[in-house]
Amino acid sequence: MMARERGVASDASWAARSSWDAVVIGAGPAGSTAARVLAERGHAVLIVDKAAFPREKVCGDGLIPDALQCLRRAGLYEAVASRGHRTGTLSVFSPSGVRVDLPGDFVTLPRVELDDLLLQEALRRGAAFRNARVTEVVSRDEGVILRLGEAAEPIRARYAVLATGADLSLTPGLIRDHGRRTDAVALRCYIEAAVDIDELVISFDRSILPGYAWIFPLGNGRYNVGCGVFRRHERHGRVNLRRTFAAFTEQFALARAVWSSRRAATRLIGAMLRCGLELRRAWDGASVVAAGEAIATTYPFTGEGIGKAMESGEAAAEHVSAALDGARDALATYAETLRRRFLPRYAGYHIAENWMSSPWVGDVVARGVRRSSRLRSAAAGVISETADPRAVFSVRALAAGLLKRHRAR
Repeated sequence: MMARERGVASDASWAARSSWDAVVIGAGPAGSTAARVLAERGHAVLIVDKAAFPREKVCGDGLIPDALQCLRRAGLYEAVASRGHRTGTLSVFSPSGVRVDLPGDFVTLPRVELDDLLLQEALRRGAAFRNARVTEVVSRDEGVILRLGEAAEPIRARYAVLATGADLSLTPGLIRDHGRRTDAVALRCYIEAAVDIDELVISFDRSILPGYAWIFPLGNGRYNVGCGVFRRHERHGRVNLRRTFAAFTEQFALARAVWSSRRAATRLIGAMLRCGLELRRAWDGASVVAAGEAIATTYPFTGEGIGKAMESGEAAAEHVSAALDGARDALATYAETLRRRFLPRYAGYHIAENWMSSPWVGDVVARGVRRSSRLRSAAAGVISETADPRAVFSVRALAAGLLKRHRAR
């Protein structure tokens, strides 16, 4: 159903070098962004990924303002906006169906296209790409060695950026927690349907709690429809996502309209998510830093991860570049940069996630935001990152919602 635009499947320029200034493991948004920034600064950088590109990626495909700002800095905003579908509204539905419309600048573009664009741009700026499976990362103060699955010479570099998403199996010297569950799981499918929904839709409908779900238009009658659940409590781990998806498409009106009028649909496929920002994984104490979902940059509450993955890739590249230029403590201060730039927002999203898992609290907050122009402006500011999520999920919001409920009686 989804047409792929062919891009870079492999790149042979890696064969000309035996060692690199930096190697980036993973060519998703975090990895390709880090590689692009390093290449722009004149460093010899190699990207290694087990997949040949373009490749599919489970995601909601929504680009909110933080991701769009990164794309502007990369010089890719116009290309993405022209290929994707633009909309100016995000509609959030509370458990009882209270709708809150928030204005903003949003674009949807399937990850199979977005990630390929990001990789191609990194290569255009001077990075090289190798399609190979990394089996081991050996990190020492003097440099990094990557061992590959095939019978090939290892890759040597001064520094490495680990951008392997939810897979933590290659984290040298970092906390692995092999027995720890991921923070969330999600699944999605693509649908062609005879309906006209132009806004991004996020639902916390009672039929899917303790999960959340989305309907994101891709243009021309195509939609990305999916659901997810956060595993903060043991009861969340027992949720059957396929049943949750079925409940969503049966009981939530907009989802039912899309599903019942579908002309075509891909199969449901799922992915694990790591959320909340884990700074202890940011640096291994030697020559490797991590970025993107490897340090859990996906937001709690919304499951949005593309923008913060790219921003963390930029930050990782800044610190690796400084180290290559002779700043001896550059990697040691990377986690503090992430803490300063990002951590307060995650605290607010954790509160939001906990509140929205309770149906009556979610309804009360939604009523409060609808009633108060100040709270509505703050909610829009949360999406555009001009306001702290704690400004919406607050005693003020609860009071406003409770007051509206009382007057309605």
